[in-house]
Amino acid sequence: MNATGNYATHEMDSCCQPNSTHLSYDEALKVLDNHCRNIQHKTEQIPLAEAVNRVLAKDAVLDRDEPPLARSAMDGFAVLNCDGVASREIVAVNYAGDVGKLSLGSGQAIKVMTGASVPTNADAVVMVEHCQVNGNQLTVTELPHKPHIRQIGDLASRGEVAVKAGQIIGAGEMATLASCGVSTVEVYPRPRVAIVSTGDEVVPYAGEILDHQTRDSNRLMLEVQLQQFGACVIESRHVLDDIDSLSDVIESQLPQVDLLITIGGVSMGDKDYLPQVFSQLEIKQLFHKVSMRPGKPIWAGHHQQTLVIGLPGNPVSSFVGSILFARPVIDAFLGCFSRRVTPRLAIAGSEFKSKARSDFMVSRFDDSSKVVATISSGSADWRSLTATQVLALVPPNSIIAVGNHIEVIPV
Repeated sequence: MNATGNYATHEMDSCCQPNSTHLSYDEALKVLDNHCRNIQHKTEQIPLAEAVNRVLAKDAVLDRDEPPLARSAMDGFAVLNCDGVASREIVAVNYAGDVGKLSLGSGQAIKVMTGASVPTNADAVVMVEHCQVNGNQLTVTELPHKPHIRQIGDLASRGEVAVKAGQIIGAGEMATLASCGVSTVEVYPRPRVAIVSTGDEVVPYAGEILDHQTRDSNRLMLEVQLQQFGACVIESRHVLDDIDSLSDVIESQLPQVDLLITIGGVSMGDKDYLPQVFSQLEIKQLFHKVSMRPGKPIWAGHHQQTLVIGLPGNPVSSFVGSILFARPVIDAFLGCFSRRVTPRLAIAGSEFKSKARSDFMVSRFDDSSKVVATISSGSADWRSLTATQVLALVPPNSIIAVGNHIEVIPV
């Protein structure tokens, strides 16, 4: 059993079986979605202080009304409006954190600071700018047009949901949870992931390199992406183009992880051995090749509880493929499949064209907040990734003119 979940045992839908034709991106995503519906989620309790970027598994509710007492919204004097602008006696001062004097008599006022409790019968706080003070006497020069009092429950009521399950916990959520008196939270465990890069030409990125070699930068890129997606990378290694070596490494990792991702070796080259290795290891294919650019050769399958995704080796293809396919799977383990690949509308700042496949173009926002394609020489051009903010989705055989709406997926 994996660290984060297991699968119900029933037959896969027919749409999840291998198909001789290439799936569209939407069809491929649906295949993954259907498979990920079988995940039976586990949860864990962790201290709130350690919960940043985790996904909340259970609604968090307020343990009291907010505010629990009527509180001043500004520095000033709590008064009874019925006294008008007559002189009042200042009988007390309430600071934030004081229980303070909780009732007012006619002709009385209490000096209050922002956030301080106000008397139960006070119906207004007069801001300091509209008051004159002489000793313990207060003269109101202008009665307020609104009370400037936050009444009990104005912000929220006890039992009200403050943070919903499925929410990624950031700084704002941390503050809200702490304000609810939460000290531990129930979250989804991070899925455990292994990465295997392939290729005889691939060498460590930090060492010396010959002209015919390629630095192993994709694997480092993927490690960062997966961690940002919320996964826990427990293994990352490079393997040469050798069937036995690939088989040994992949077989050893399958029982240890929820998701195994390979880089390279899934296309049509003489040494693209991974489809053969996956078959020998009885990893069941969900799909191979998607009608999209970049990343057409992508492979997906599963072995018992473990999902397997084979990404193409070109850096832009790996980058895009991990966003479009690995991130939804990680989201599934974190409670909501494809949460972060739902397209959003933006305005095109340059012309976008596609041919017969869906294009996912690495793009950025220009100074006028319009989407423009990142300068690129193709899927091997790793330089284009440094300025990428979104993937611009261009449907097959389409032209999106400047100023028109375009769908984008944040990276």
